Amino acid sequence: MWPDAGGSPAYTAAVPFSEIVGHALVAAQLAASLGDGRLPHALLLAGPDGVGKTTLAEALAGVMLDAGGWPGGLAAHPDHWLEDSDSERIGIERVRAGGGTPETGPSLQDFFALRSYAGGRRIAVIGRADRLTEPAANSVLKTLEEPPPLSHIVLCTAHPERMPATVVSRCQMIGCGPVPAPAMRSWLESRHRAPARLAALAAALAGGSPGRALRLAITPGALSADLAAIDTFLAGAGGGRAAVLATAGKLAPPNSAEGRERAIAQLAAWTSFVRDVAYLAAGAPELTVWADFQPAARAWAESLPMERVVEILGRCVELSDQLAQYAVPRLGYEVLFLDVFATAPAPPRVAAPPRDPTLAGPAAADATNPDHPARPRSPRRRG
Repeated sequence: MWPDAGGSPAYTAAVPFSEIVGHALVAAQLAASLGDGRLPHALLLAGPDGVGKTTLAEALAGVMLDAGGWPGGLAAHPDHWLEDSDSERIGIERVRAGGGTPETGPSLQDFFALRSYAGGRRIAVIGRADRLTEPAANSVLKTLEEPPPLSHIVLCTAHPERMPATVVSRCQMIGCGPVPAPAMRSWLESRHRAPARLAALAAALAGGSPGRALRLAITPGALSADLAAIDTFLAGAGGGRAAVLATAGKLAPPNSAEGRERAIAQLAAWTSFVRDVAYLAAGAPELTVWADFQPAARAWAESLPMERVVEILGRCVELSDQLAQYAVPRLGYEVLFLDVFATAPAPPRVAAPPRDPTLAGPAAADATNPDHPARPRSPRRRG
């Protein structure tokens, strides 16, 4: 399991249920339902971005099809269909009959129109199903209403509220919550051999996402980039509106799918810093995660009333959600920075802390490990 170029985990094979991180109860529920023949034909795995919903769905597919014994594994199994591409939207051609191409393979309805190659079940997985356009969702609905025998479809989404109620209502919804930091830390140390200190920090900063924790722990420069993003964010204080807008423009990634992914990663780092400010303001320093930035967080906590800290935290979370809905990063950054640094009471200007060089070193060294080979972005992500 390796991070791809955009920071999301990519998989070359299905992960066994036994190796699922943080969702043991859900995995056991799915395995039991499959074993006694009660698995519904339509499932909706719902939970925050990056917690492993599609990984869990692919694990279910691997068990259902006994893909470990198939030449080429799950990715080559003819009774398995996956849509987890980098496309910002899933169009009708990916779903309706006759919409397949040599590059993308058969459409969903073409896949289910075929007989099972191995003579048993078939399963289709749609990652980030909230990307479905309205026509595509309507086509999926037809498949849900008239499922072929021995067929299953698993939809994965962080935003079920953005999906048509008719689609959601025809699926059994299962919640997948954030993965606890201790579980991710143990996984990073044992499975990916990340140094203990780096694994602990990456797990604490990942916000419950194993994919983000893995990116921070083994991708060269990933953690350093988040630290630098916070440095620049803090530097936005103390200037006028023009300086604030200039800082926002300097930080904003391009308006593209990759740019929005990077913006969401930056927002996650800023949000975790502001959350530390809230913990300090509430008298709970033991909950903070950014040790390097604790002096800066204390300065914010001492200068701002609690309601203002909560307001800033809410704005960071709101912008992250807007970026997930294809907002333009630069415009979002400009509004956020004006709200945070050009609105009274504004945070104080604080100096960037000295950087601990040991945090970047292990990640770069570990990335040269033969167990962590570099790989290009897969056109069909399995994160």
